[in-house]
Amino acid sequence: MKRLWICTLFLITSLAMVSGQEKTGVVEGYYPAWEWAEHSERLAPAGIPFDRLDALLYCFFYPEESGDLVGVAPAADAALLEPGDGSPSLVERAHQSGTRVVLSLGGWEHSGNFPMVAADPERRARFASACRRLIERYGFDGIDIDWEFPGYKNHNGTPDDRVNFTLLLRTVRDTLDGLEAETGSDYTLSASLPAAASHLVDLQVDRIAAIVDYMTIMTWDLHGSWGAISNHNAALYAPREGDPGRSLDGAFRLYHDTHGVPAEKISMGVPFSGYAYGGVTAMYAEQDREAPTGFATRDAIPYGQIAGEMARFERRWDAAAAAPWYVDAAGKVVVSVDDPESVRLKAEYVQKRGARGLAIWRLMDDRVGGDAFPLLDSLHGALRGPTEN
Repeated sequence: MKRLWICTLFLITSLAMVSGQEKTGVVEGYYPAWEWAEHSERLAPAGIPFDRLDALLYCFFYPEESGDLVGVAPAADAALLEPGDGSPSLVERAHQSGTRVVLSLGGWEHSGNFPMVAADPERRARFASACRRLIERYGFDGIDIDWEFPGYKNHNGTPDDRVNFTLLLRTVRDTLDGLEAETGSDYTLSASLPAAASHLVDLQVDRIAAIVDYMTIMTWDLHGSWGAISNHNAALYAPREGDPGRSLDGAFRLYHDTHGVPAEKISMGVPFSGYAYGGVTAMYAEQDREAPTGFATRDAIPYGQIAGEMARFERRWDAAAAAPWYVDAAGKVVVSVDDPESVRLKAEYVQKRGARGLAIWRLMDDRVGGDAFPLLDSLHGALRGPTEN
């Protein structure tokens, strides 16, 4: 009897340790299906390092005014989710490696119909039923709601969004619970939520936390090339200039310390892209938006593309923000982007805080030289140990 009790205690302890590792070591990434047609080689499902991912978030589908759901890139959805040529779908490839695939709904450019859908019980029910049909059709393992943002007027937001978002989540959760009862499988419900405190007045954070399995805090694009000065895209700690809350640490404290969300329900975002500022040679300096940067876009630049031009940059380190920045002094260009060291520090931070893990925006943006993933490797190594090749 004593031996049985010891074995039982050992089993319980081991399961608790495994559970704890899962809660503090989850690695997931958003897969931008709408870019597949233009970047099919970089985004090819066969090249995704599923062995370093616990979940892939497929984005995006979005709600029509009726509550029905459609994909933002139907051609990509057909090719990736239903190949039709005998090859495995993206979801099947992920499942072969033990990686879950979650369908993400919304996104910045496709959130305008959420207020109308969430405000009406019939549309909410149609939305939830559409979630179920997509899970059954493609084999998704859950739903992620990326409504950017409740209450945001430019996306048709109203004050009623605060309550209606909670009602929408509750309807989807009930629908997923019903599907779980039928299939015996687990289907997660998550929400991608804003990092800025100003948006939280339009969210019932405590009620949302009680409904969802976890929430991803979008700690990217905290600053960028649209700003007046060069600043950190996604610093770990408060940058010297600007809102001190615009950092991973500030956002975690906002949700966990201020709003009481359990740490194990919080995933923190980490961008695999950065921004270039023209006409400057220092961080926190006024930029010239018309000055050339050597990059083709003023929008987010994938780390893999920045790495390909690293020879013209010198690396600098902002110790207070725990964030790197790169400068081309001759060309007067500053780039803010995470690198392997800053990603490792973020991974160590979420471990120390007992947070769920890190979510990558966007998966495959750090692909360098074909099959190297330096940021993902650094993140995964810090959370789980080095990957054996």
